[in-house]
Amino acid sequence: MRNYSLPKARRLHKAAEFRSVIRFRRSVSGQFLQFFIKPSHLDYPRLGLIVAKKLERQAVKRNRLKRVLREIFRIHQLELDKVDCVFRLQRSTAQADIARFRQEAEMLIFRMKRHVTIDHKTD
Repeated sequence: MRNYSLPKARRLHKAAEFRSVIRFRRSVSGQFLQFFIKPSHLDYPRLGLIVAKKLERQAVKRNRLKRVLREIFRIHQLELDKVDCVFRLQRSTAQADIARFRQEAEMLIFRMKRHVTIDHKTD
């Protein structure tokens, strides 16, 4: 049976961890999100979320977006082993519905998986 849990150990907590992933400069972008990835020495993927108050003023909206991103990561974490990932909100989602936001996040994971697979084949 697959374990789809997302314990605290599978999240990025420190600013240095976020900075390290972003400085690795491997990313894909969509209309609302930017998705960064960096290989890790751990046997499992970790997630970091950046949802700035400047872009989403209401805490309720920020928390909802983070909840959606954690859920998507939780479902796809088995496909992203041994990497650190960061989702960063680029643009306010005022007009967007949550289904479109969810679809974009899943598309970014798929695109990044494809790039990583291509990179490993050329090594």
